[in-house]
Formats: sequence, structure tokens, C-alpha cells
Amino acid sequence: MIIYFDIEAIDTQVEPTSVALGTFDGLHIGHIEVLNAMKKTAIEKQLKSFVYTFSNHPRELLTPDQVPSKIMDIEEKVQIFTRIDVDYLALLKFDASQYAYEAEDFIKEVLIDKLNMKHLTVGYDYRFGKGAKGNVQMLIDLSSRYGFTYEIIKPIMKSDKRISSTLIRELLFEGRIEEANHYLGRHHFVKGMVVRGKGMGKSFGFPTANLRIKENISTIKPGVYITETVWKGRTYPSVTNIGFNPTFNQTGIHLETFIIGLDREMYDELIEVHFIKRIRDELKFEHVNDLIETMKKDLELTKRYFNLL
Repeated sequence: MIIYFDIEAIDTQVEPTSVALGTFDGLHIGHIEVLNAMKKTAIEKQLKSFVYTFSNHPRELLTPDQVPSKIMDIEEKVQIFTRIDVDYLALLKFDASQYAYEAEDFIKEVLIDKLNMKHLTVGYDYRFGKGAKGNVQMLIDLSSRYGFTYEIIKPIMKSDKRISSTLIRELLFEGRIEEANHYLGRHHFVKGMVVRGKGMGKSFGFPTANLRIKENISTIKPGVYITETVWKGRTYPSVTNIGFNPTFNQTGIHLETFIIGLDREMYDELIEVHFIKRIRDELKFEHVNDLIETMKKDLELTKRYFNLL
């Protein structure tokens, strides 16, 4: 997969393409439907698959006081696109130059002239161009003028709910991780480098890998979760606390995961924590022994879940 982070870097001699447009925050099953449809047409018409999206949310420029938190960061998004096996990915910053495109100019100057687009796939509510004046009907009306075919993907419903990034953010915020995973079509995960904590877990017999939470990432409700942790391509059962460590009056949100079957220091190493099931709320304990006993129960529940007892 060839990735472009700058629109000027896009090779204007690229082979004819089948293009998908969208913000793709979270890459939930509705987004995957758009991408699969785009790729299907690419194969049928012998086109290259091309995703044109943004590294930031357009609201950062348009309404900076109303920017939704991201479900995944750039590295995580690239990982999913790589798994889908897209030929080209434009992951651009939505800035003043992007905003300045009039809707029809965007079709002509970007999609046709730069991307050599022959087929376009978008969701039913896709908007584009200055002032978001471009819509699906405009794409349909202009398709014959600019010589491209199109496919408009209808709303994706699951369990009588329309799948959207907004819905998934709400579910994560409420700690309803199993429902969020249902609509994502995979486990919600957080990826990052292991950092040094205060070593309290180790002193209690529960050495944890501590992950720094990146800014503006949509975190799930504080609490304890059954998880799986991926390290160097191998997956381990784990139990994870995400929250503020109220027992020790720590500040800021922290993620600590106890990895079953992996007893080693992992500082400055990259891991992924995949959230599966919520066990309980984060609690403030008056006595450390009460915390230790509760952690033992959390670990027992996790081992039972993975049939390790």
C-alpha cells in the first residue's frame, strides 16, 4: 500500500482508480461495507483501489470547540487499511486548502485529475467541498460529465441501529464494550508504547504494562476489562484497568494491563490492548489489601473467560 500524507505528493500518473471517500473514524462495519464495495468494483473493472481520507477530523478546522474524540489514531487506522489491502491511501490533513475546494472543483481537480478516478464509492450521507455543499446527488449529476461510475452505500443497520462513529463513541463512553465491538466488527483496541509506571502493581504481585493514552483518543469508561494484549505478533490473555487510580490519588487517565503468561519488562516496546468484556467500575479502596483481593477476583474471572482454570 502506498500512502500519501500530502496532496502534492500524489502521483498524477497513477493508474485508473476505484475511489472511496469518507472520514472513516473507527473503521466500523459501515465503513468496511464502503471499502469492500470499492474494492469489489476495482477487481471487476481492473482498477487500483484508492482511499481518500483525512488524518484529522474536519471539525478541528471548522468548529474547533466541538471536535469529537477519535476512536483510533493514525497508526491504528493505517493498520486496518493495510489489513484490508488497499493499493493507495491518501491520509491528508484537513486544512484551509482542503476546505477551500468548491465541490465541483474537488471532483475535477482532485478526484479526476489527481486520482484518475473511474469509479466512486461513498456512504449515503457523504458531504464534500466548501461549506459541505457537495452531496451524493451532485456526484450522481456530475458522473456523466466527468466520466465515472458510482455506488452509493445505504445506511448499515445492525440490531435495529444505524451504525455510525457517533454511536460507537457513545458506547465506549458508557463502557458498553461488547456492543461497541458488535458494531465495529472487531475488538476495540488501543496501541502504544509501554511506559514506566510507579511499580505499585508489581509490589502487589500484579506487574502491569502501562500504556500512555494519546490525546483526543476516545477512551472507554474507566473500569476493569477482560482484554487480549498483542506483543510481537503473539496474543496473550490479559486483564486491564483504565482510569485514574483513585486509591493512590493519581492524576490523569492511565491504562495498566496484567498479561497472563508473559512475565518480563516491556518498557519502550509496542503493544496493542484489545477490549473484550467489562468486569467492573474503577473503585477507590480504603485499604490496599481490599484492592489486592479484588484484583485477584478480576484475574480469576479473566482466567475463567479464557478457560485457563
